[in-house]
Amino acid sequence: MLIFKKWAMLLFMIGALAGCGEQPAETIYQYLEAAVEREEPFGQQQEPLQNAELRENEIFEEMIALGLGDLDELTRLANEAIVSVEAREAMVAKEKTSLEESFMTFNKIETEIENIKDEALVSMVNTLAASMKTRYENYNHLHEVYVKTAVEDRVLFEMLKSEELELEELQAQIDVVNDLYVEVEKRKEAFNRSTDDYNQLKREFYEAAGLNVQFE
Repeated sequence: MLIFKKWAMLLFMIGALAGCGEQPAETIYQYLEAAVEREEPFGQQQEPLQNAELRENEIFEEMIALGLGDLDELTRLANEAIVSVEAREAMVAKEKTSLEESFMTFNKIETEIENIKDEALVSMVNTLAASMKTRYENYNHLHEVYVKTAVEDRVLFEMLKSEELELEELQAQIDVVNDLYVEVEKRKEAFNRSTDDYNQLKREFYEAAGLNVQFE
């Protein structure tokens, strides 16, 4: 999946809430930043995914330029592309696991909400939790469509190995893949917007809670 917005990452904390012992806001802060760390594998998948997608597109263009005559070369290229699609599917599986672990860590903040005395902060944390839920739901929708797209990519490349492939059949499959990628882009934009919203809400909570932090 190309060009995802990342969570805002904590660089360092130079201040803390006044008072003895750890405050609820500090504990929430720790959970939020632990959730960011859980998402690191998600970020690590983005460049390899992009490279794989670009290479598959190059392979497809090479195959179209060859036409349907050189079946041996078409088969070689198609097999290379299919291996790439399978690698992407494995990367996306890691990506999803990372997001799930991040979301589970984030949800630990619920244990601290009742300990916050400031009602304004309680409201901010609840809004933050709702924002995270939206972000997670947007990712799940994106993941579902992306997996379907990978399946149809594989179908397309398998078709290109067939001696009996009809141009009408090929065009119909290309249309299926293109429509799915349009949907992927829409879902990706929704996910990125919800990531921006979440990052902004988290900054506002840190400021309101008196936590002095810096972000990348």
